[in-house]
Amino acid sequence: MFDRKKIADLSHDHSTRNLIIFCIVVAVLFGVALVSGQLELAVENNTLKTADAEFQVHVLDVGQGDSILVVADGHAMLIDAGEESSGSTVVRYLQRQEIEKLDYAVATHPHSDHIGGFPAVLEAVKVGRIVEADYPAQMTPTGSIYKNFLTAVKQEGARFGVMTAGDTFSLGNAKVTVLAPEEDYAPEDLNNASLVLRVEYQETACILTGDMEEPEEQAILQSGAEISADLLKVGHHGSEASTSQAFLDAVDPQYAVISCGRENSYGHPAKGTLERIRAVAEKTYITANDGTVVYLFDADTGESRISVNGR
Repeated sequence: MFDRKKIADLSHDHSTRNLIIFCIVVAVLFGVALVSGQLELAVENNTLKTADAEFQVHVLDVGQGDSILVVADGHAMLIDAGEESSGSTVVRYLQRQEIEKLDYAVATHPHSDHIGGFPAVLEAVKVGRIVEADYPAQMTPTGSIYKNFLTAVKQEGARFGVMTAGDTFSLGNAKVTVLAPEEDYAPEDLNNASLVLRVEYQETACILTGDMEEPEEQAILQSGAEISADLLKVGHHGSEASTSQAFLDAVDPQYAVISCGRENSYGHPAKGTLERIRAVAEKTYITANDGTVVYLFDADTGESRISVNGR
């Protein structure tokens, strides 16, 4: 004889089990749909990646110093290489970017925090041409850092020479114009003898300033050269003697990047300079806080964005 109560209990167990299975299936399907939607949204909100950008400007975090990698259509230029202790950092960064050859290596001026790392770079990477500023002979450094730089240049065997305002050259489809120093310019110090470049790629441009201060800024303004730019690498690590209001207004950058070390003894960036910059630029980045800062531009879409430490 059948036990009606046991049959009812068994039927209830099956119904409960089926309900649980149904809920699990619904939950899994909902989760898949949610994740899929999030992935689609992530793709939409991050359309421009480093690999997709034909034009890139990498302001490396090398502490209290400068090192900037410019890439245009696969052609690369390194502007400065930080202190001697930063050489290995710059080399590793170039390797991560799969840079096997530099079309140009540019020494903006012969201070240790700009040229110290070049010997390590020149040993690790082939270079087509090495360039420095045309500064007065009496300002030529006599210390070991500059001597090591010249030795490395000689060992590399690349073409070596100077450039002055008005000189131009190509990097892929980018046009690079030297804004300063003028051939007959008499700088008061090496900072104001910095090789200053404007790099233009389609409708975007950037200005890279070395340790330029107000005297050299004024010389550029008086020259009448085109200096508007989307990206400004701020002169002399944001010191109080750099980035005058007149120069800022003429450049009118969307982005400004300051390269300096954390808690540096120079007080860079200066409070007043930072306030001036933030009043003009939409976004201001400081490598001491943000790490390496990369400006990306897509030639096909005209889209640009800033990536901070790969984000």
